[in-house]
Amino acid sequence: MTNTNQTSEQPELPLICIYKNKGIEIINGETIKFFNRTSANSLILGKDDAEMYSSEMNILNLEQKTDKFKNTKWNRFLAKTIYNPSFDVTLNWKQIGTYKLTELKTKIKDCIDKDDDILTQFVDADFFKYKIDESSDFTHLIDNLNKYRFDIIDEESIWKENDEWNNKK
Repeated sequence: MTNTNQTSEQPELPLICIYKNKGIEIINGETIKFFNRTSANSLILGKDDAEMYSSEMNILNLEQKTDKFKNTKWNRFLAKTIYNPSFDVTLNWKQIGTYKLTELKTKIKDCIDKDDDILTQFVDADFFKYKIDESSDFTHLIDNLNKYRFDIIDEESIWKENDEWNNKK
């Protein structure tokens, strides 16, 4: 891992986001918009439980900031009980390290192992991990994540591919 570098510049999209070491999301031009606004409670808790992986082999954290919210005892109480307003925020990207593709694949496969039929909704876990393993680069990894989990175009084709793979084992 490299030293931490503060940057506010948005990295090139897409990113692979792994949160709480069990969830996976792909951050692209559509989903990045959701990070521009957040609740008071989210500002209090922070977002340290997510790491984002870029095609440049960087690991990033995202910090959301706003001057419109003050983290006081009273505001924490309100946010956790009866009033949890949303705020437009500034995104601050921070590089927290670098990675190798094999390390990212291992993290993704660990998420699949911990999955509760969210990631493996359309394919068996072993088949999905096989597809992750066979990804030759970041772009291919994104393609496989999309094809088998996030951007399902032809469910029947995927089930057939999954069954054929299982029959070869």
